[in-house]
Amino acid sequence: MNRIFSFAQTDAGLKVAGIVAAVLLVTSIASFGANKKQPNEAITSPPPTPGAVSASSSGTPTSTPVTTNGAPSPATAPQVSSVLLCCPQLPKGATFGLRTQGVTAKQVRVGFSGNFDNCGDTASLVESLPPGLVGDPVKAIDTFARYVNDHGGIGGRQYTPDIVQDGGSGCPDRNIPAAVKMADQDKDFLMAPGLHVESDYIIKEHLPVWGGRDDPTSLAHYGANGFELLEPITPTIDTWAGFGYYYLHTTNKGGANPGCLIRISNGASGNWDYAQKRLRDDMKSHGIAFVDEYTFQDDVSTAQQQADTIAIRERDRGCQHVYFLAGNPIGLIFFTSAATKNHWFPHKWTWTGYTALVDDDKIGKAMDPTQWRNAVGLSYRLPAGASPYDGNCKNIYEHYNGNDGNGDSASVKLACGAVLSTAEMMKRGIAITGRLDADSFVLGANAIKNNFFWDAHVPMEFDIPSVHGPFKTRAFSHYTVAAWNTSSQKYAFPAYPCYYRHFGPNNSGCEDLRSYYSHK
Repeated sequence: MNRIFSFAQTDAGLKVAGIVAAVLLVTSIASFGANKKQPNEAITSPPPTPGAVSASSSGTPTSTPVTTNGAPSPATAPQVSSVLLCCPQLPKGATFGLRTQGVTAKQVRVGFSGNFDNCGDTASLVESLPPGLVGDPVKAIDTFARYVNDHGGIGGRQYTPDIVQDGGSGCPDRNIPAAVKMADQDKDFLMAPGLHVESDYIIKEHLPVWGGRDDPTSLAHYGANGFELLEPITPTIDTWAGFGYYYLHTTNKGGANPGCLIRISNGASGNWDYAQKRLRDDMKSHGIAFVDEYTFQDDVSTAQQQADTIAIRERDRGCQHVYFLAGNPIGLIFFTSAATKNHWFPHKWTWTGYTALVDDDKIGKAMDPTQWRNAVGLSYRLPAGASPYDGNCKNIYEHYNGNDGNGDSASVKLACGAVLSTAEMMKRGIAITGRLDADSFVLGANAIKNNFFWDAHVPMEFDIPSVHGPFKTRAFSHYTVAAWNTSSQKYAFPAYPCYYRHFGPNNSGCEDLRSYYSHK
């Protein structure tokens, strides 16, 4: 489900806020604070969700399609699976110190911030990208909110998006005012900010956030901060290191495949210092040292110059395996082009799903084809046709907007995941507690245990074993191998149906997850 397709803005927490305006490829960053909650009115449980799945006595999901208010029927727009109740581990009266606002008997307000008007250098970047790659983030958010409302809303309430311009990294003077507007002026219930600087402000206001920091220090300090998609950063890095050693066979200098690390600067986009150190230490545990580590700046105006500098430097240092860390893959478009231009042809480009949407076919096509034929990384996606939910986002969007060329855009993918997931959390929270407030939202997230799908992806699981932690606030836990296929112009999944929490020797760690998503 956060940001402007700017050079590499935002953390990889798939966030719609991060869809940044027009190119916002991803990431949301926010967090949950801790303070006294303000109770909200009690409400009755919502009506069954269209297409909801419920566990049968054998544990197999069963489908109950429903059509309401003229909204898409299963024949025109496959429904998103949902289980309103699933064995919550926490008592329904659990409190997380969060403040409730923005909820009435008729609506719940959700703030989405991003560089939606392309402030700064973003406009020129967006214009340089292929049509239909970015899409229209505001239109996408509104579309999926409309879908939620056409199917009962949130316990009878309207899911009401509050669209706020935050300027992205190109117009920093807008960043904090955007956070103030959502939290203090518009008084939104839940916020999906486009940048960490916004989420950090909202955290201090003790309000729920979609997205957020998930490094151990932040989680320990802020608590259950920022529910989001993607995998948590620590296990992602750990899995990537095992993948590098056992699958890619990355080596030290002098070996056949010495590796280097290229990553975005922290700035407003996330704690990449932590990710860099974690990966360095993990690789060291396997006896591998990078021949170089380079940090590039989130600056569209110097992107090509930086890319050329990096390509020449890594070529001269002999880097053959390129490990890339950023909130979105836009930097890779510059780097792969610069690599070919400067006669650097590494054996592998590698990444994880934490660089959101890098494993999307449209993004793959935007890379330099000579370079990207050697791209292989880690993805939480499923191969085409493997899931009955495949194509849900596109079908829902096109039901409301027709084929406007944006059904497969980054904006649609991010808005779909963010809006439908947050709506599901609210519904589950209501079903558990009979009310909609900040605490029930956390409980609703915690109730998602491998039984909710908005499209074709591996199962999701949040985990809050107690109000004091430890907290798993990112939804995914598994990765598989995704490799670019030049002939088909799509990603192939050579390890499928194996998905991994950890890569080990002799393919250890392989898990077959098909039983979770093979039935609606």
